[in-house]
Amino acid sequence: MPVVMSRVDERLIHGQMALAWLKKYNVDCVIVIDDASAADQLQTMLLQMAVSGSIECLVTSEADAKDLIQSNMHKKLFLCAKLPGVFVRLLEQGVEIPHVNIGGIYNKPGRTQYFTTIFLDEPIKADILALERFPDTKVEYRVVPNDSEVDIIRELKKK
Repeated sequence: MPVVMSRVDERLIHGQMALAWLKKYNVDCVIVIDDASAADQLQTMLLQMAVSGSIECLVTSEADAKDLIQSNMHKKLFLCAKLPGVFVRLLEQGVEIPHVNIGGIYNKPGRTQYFTTIFLDEPIKADILALERFPDTKVEYRVVPNDSEVDIIRELKKK
């Protein structure tokens, strides 16, 4: 299976991603799925520079994500997006995503804090809960790879 791990983090790629997540999962390629970054050459370049030299970094729009994933099926892929709805829509298109980590959705007006690094409004919460429709996809919350996994869907249903 080419997609090894997927992460929701509004910061996309940052030090924690490069030093912890990518090393933990030993991937060949990170695919950042973000329309704004894909349309901005400087932002694309900065994201690519943030990944260590031995790992390829591709930046794509959500519309082109499925095709880019399929054209890189021979690699071990780590997907990264700012919000969980991106992964819901990819799963609906038939992209196999075995693991979604909800890692960083930060404080903004209209959002409520659920976990240390998770602030949600109702649409974002609904997208996380929608991931439950895909039983072959594990969904969890962790800040760093060594943290204990929290079943975020179960926890959100309690609140």
